[in-house]
Amino acid sequence: MAVLTTVFAYKKVQFAIRMMIYVVVGVLVLVFRWRNRKKTRKRMDERTEHMMKHTKKNADGKYPWEE
Repeated sequence: MAVLTTVFAYKKVQFAIRMMIYVVVGVLVLVFRWRNRKKTRKRMDERTEHMMKHTKKNADGKYPWEE
């Protein structure tokens, strides 16, 4: 009986440690994404503007994906 108790206790401790690691890593990922969302949006806008400037238009002044 003591062996079963020890095994179950060990499994629960192992599970608790694993869950704590997952929760901490998940929270860190969410915080990191939240802190960098403005940078990402700004970089996307700059690259879109650059792409629009350097994409050839046809005779009607339309981009290739607008035809």
